[in-house]
Amino acid sequence: EDGKLTKILKGGNGGLGNEHFKASTNVRPKQSTPGKPGDEADFLVELALVADAGLVGMPNAGKSSLLNTLTNAESKVGAYEFTTIEPHLGPLFGFVLADIPGLIQGASKGKGLGHKFLRHITRTSLILHCISAENEDVATAYKTIRDELFAYEPTLAEKPEIVILTKTDMVSPEDLKKKIKALETTLKSTKTELVTTSILDDESVKKLGKTIVSRLK
Repeated sequence: EDGKLTKILKGGNGGLGNEHFKASTNVRPKQSTPGKPGDEADFLVELALVADAGLVGMPNAGKSSLLNTLTNAESKVGAYEFTTIEPHLGPLFGFVLADIPGLIQGASKGKGLGHKFLRHITRTSLILHCISAENEDVATAYKTIRDELFAYEPTLAEKPEIVILTKTDMVSPEDLKKKIKALETTLKSTKTELVTTSILDDESVKKLGKTIVSRLK
């Protein structure tokens, strides 16, 4: 079970059975040697999800709504932080997407839901970094999560990533342009792709789905 201290017993050094003593002059041997005690150890077993892509981001970034829209999953949705307290999975054209509960500053040290969910991201091939357009400072939101991923496991910073600006319907066109520009400036020195979407805009969702599948292929 996940997080359970499990005692594992390893088979000992087996003794020699009567088959070992079989010979032409001893066709029915009755000799044998005793076996030796086995080894014993304690292991902390942790379950890590096997998913192709993981939706990460701050609480209330629209990850669950996006997973449900893209995959017809049934991840719980609510207008408050930490609606999702367990990872949820959804299928997308043969690939598996995982909705990872919201991360906050200090998550790599166990703050919030911290370590409980960061480990799931290590198994994914692609990070889908969701940032809500409602966020006042989208660039800082992006850097905060990136820093936490790197602090938890430096190799996470090397994984392919798509930045998704969500809830674009919740801000004015002028404000949206400013936030897109802020993220583009932040991502300028990287090869990270920026995609904007709203679950109310079918075309943007379809475009995002195609982009994810293309990257995973």
